[in-house]
Amino acid sequence: MTMERLKKYRRDLHQIPELGFEVHKTRQYILDHLKQYDCEITEVCGGVCAFFSSRTEHGGGSPRENTIALRSDMDALPVAEKTGTPYCSLHEGVMHACGHDGHMAMLLAMADELSSSIHTLSHNVLLIFQPAEETTGGAGDMVAAGILSKYNVKRIYGFHLWPMLEKHRIGSRAREFMAKSSEIDIKILGKSAHCAYPEQGVDALAIGCELINELYQMEKTELAPEIFRLLKFGKMISGTVRNAIAAETVLEGTLRCFSEETGVFLSNRMTKISAALEQKYGCKISFHRTDGHPPVINDSNLFEEAKELLSKFSFHTFEVPFMLSEDFSFYQRAVPGLFLFLGTGTNIPLHNNLFDFDEEVLQTGVEAYRRILTAVTL
Repeated sequence: MTMERLKKYRRDLHQIPELGFEVHKTRQYILDHLKQYDCEITEVCGGVCAFFSSRTEHGGGSPRENTIALRSDMDALPVAEKTGTPYCSLHEGVMHACGHDGHMAMLLAMADELSSSIHTLSHNVLLIFQPAEETTGGAGDMVAAGILSKYNVKRIYGFHLWPMLEKHRIGSRAREFMAKSSEIDIKILGKSAHCAYPEQGVDALAIGCELINELYQMEKTELAPEIFRLLKFGKMISGTVRNAIAAETVLEGTLRCFSEETGVFLSNRMTKISAALEQKYGCKISFHRTDGHPPVINDSNLFEEAKELLSKFSFHTFEVPFMLSEDFSFYQRAVPGLFLFLGTGTNIPLHNNLFDFDEEVLQTGVEAYRRILTAVTL
């Protein structure tokens, strides 16, 4: 596998970014590449899976029973690219600003290698190219479609490019890695009145401010410090004019945690605090929490194994998990899985219109995949 081929895959894909499940050109590019190899191709839920069957002898023997899966996401973001590179997006207003083009390139390179080396492994390999990571969580659809069970997948690995980690360095952590993310919507209905006669109204704006303060205090003090969680509100809409008491306030925020128990506790406390303010002020408060993606919980055994196998890449163990979310978690609910970060060293944030990276790091990712597939026996 040459660096030039890996670079070509990434740059070809970078120029045709697509959103959600509508990844038609991207899917066709992947299919055209895979069809040259002796693998079983399955199109499912807008994505593509390539199954490479290992046999006891090259070209013969009995298929191995167990499978290791590698996953890449396919979709891009509604971001207008400003990098000015020769390979920039050809789709106006859409960009691979999160490295999914790199993730796909690594798996295409793995297909190149597996086409000739699969028979040397003690297991099969399933390459998963999955849509809609950035939107509705296409991983959940892939799992529900039975892909993992169909190919008897026993474990799964995935990489995400990470700009804040040194170039070529690989990092992860055991257990809690990325958060379950739920959206929180709260609506407060009061009563409008002229500000000159505040006693005639029920001030939804003031109640909203009080509610936020109480919720923040609750989240800070009622759970143990070692329980990773986050509750923040980023948007508040209230009132119509400066001299009238607001009749309605809407709060929009996010709740992030690593267990359903923590999520339920915080949701119940938010509901109870809201009910107390309803009684205190005579307002009406409605509360809604979305389910969101599950948390990314890395299998401890897979982590310790990978930490040793990938030590040459200055393997970094993150001390605390990340409050970002990732739908790789759906796979981990079905089989043991490990999600890792691959450093680009650019410090350019994800989802930024200047996002770019040196494709040499992708070669590091491919080598890491190779080391795992070669060393692991099932």
